[in-house]
Amino acid sequence: TRVFRFYCELKEEINEETLQKALDRTLEKYPLFRAVLRKGLFWFYLERRDIPAIVKKETGAPCSGLYIPDKKTLLFRVSYHKNRINFEVFHALTDGTGATEFLRELVKNYLYLIHEEDLEPVELSNQYLTVKDQEDDSFSRYYDPDFPRKKKKKIRAVQIKKGGKGYEELQINEASMSVKELLGIAREKKVSMSVLLTAAFICAIHEEMSRMQEKKPVILMVPVNLRKIFPSDSMLNFFGYIEPGYQFGGGKDSFEDVLEAVKLYFQENLSKEHMAGRVNELIAIEKHKILKWAPLELKNRCIRAGAKRAEQEVTAVLSNMSVVKMPEDYAQYIEKFGVYTSTNRTELCICSFQDTLSLGFTSRYDSTNIQRNFYRI
Repeated sequence: TRVFRFYCELKEEINEETLQKALDRTLEKYPLFRAVLRKGLFWFYLERRDIPAIVKKETGAPCSGLYIPDKKTLLFRVSYHKNRINFEVFHALTDGTGATEFLRELVKNYLYLIHEEDLEPVELSNQYLTVKDQEDDSFSRYYDPDFPRKKKKKIRAVQIKKGGKGYEELQINEASMSVKELLGIAREKKVSMSVLLTAAFICAIHEEMSRMQEKKPVILMVPVNLRKIFPSDSMLNFFGYIEPGYQFGGGKDSFEDVLEAVKLYFQENLSKEHMAGRVNELIAIEKHKILKWAPLELKNRCIRAGAKRAEQEVTAVLSNMSVVKMPEDYAQYIEKFGVYTSTNRTELCICSFQDTLSLGFTSRYDSTNIQRNFYRI
């Protein structure tokens, strides 16, 4: 059910007809996005379909559902509002890196069509990449059945309580800040920007916790782009995750204490060996000799039960989509890029373009105290 929204704000109003032409060009380069999700006997699978992708003016709620069971519909949509291009995609089709590459290509094509007299055509990625490269199952390629599996004790994390009623509709809170200023603070504290933001998010959550809740740690799920560790040009999902956290209530609850703990966790858990273990954990179920041939409906029950247990092990999610780069001639027409996602818990998505860091908080709670605390920190 997870749907990401990646967007780009330009310095000019969007022309629908030109955006449609840009989308058609983008799909010529990335045809794997013309896929529907089908239900097989043992697994879901993606099937290529020649279904037209139509650009529309934004009307519905952000990150609304894309996958409709038993219906052959595309797993993404492109819409626009004033000067903003929206690209929404179902997580089963691609991850944050794949979605970012698609949007970069779409924006490039749009700007070239609008400003053809002032811009030179450019390639944003390797022009020799084939569709096979884009559709590479990198999880299976790097899976090692002989890799030693470490049993990890599962810890229940503190859960954010709803202040009043929960909302059915997605609550979205966006903000921007200077990359240079934030990098300056991070360097002063001798940590990376990712470590700084993770620690700030953990402390923002802690400010809303009771003494009773401090018996459980605050644990964040932080997705990791595996392409930075294992070479891959795949546009399909290829990510792992780490789970930095902190146990409050021990007398060392300052921001500096949390920052040092998070820094150490990142150093220990972002190694190639550790992430290789994560890859094997993620793919082990698919390769399991018995479960592999279990009917899909039975698998779905097992997956839902596992997902429900896993929810208790995470407090919130922090997704850092990293830096979005565009050619200098094209960048002059762009205000910023941004991202947020549908979620049943609290999630913070981050990306940057030039000196603008965009933050997108989403939740279904009626309180924005955690967001307020985060910005104050």
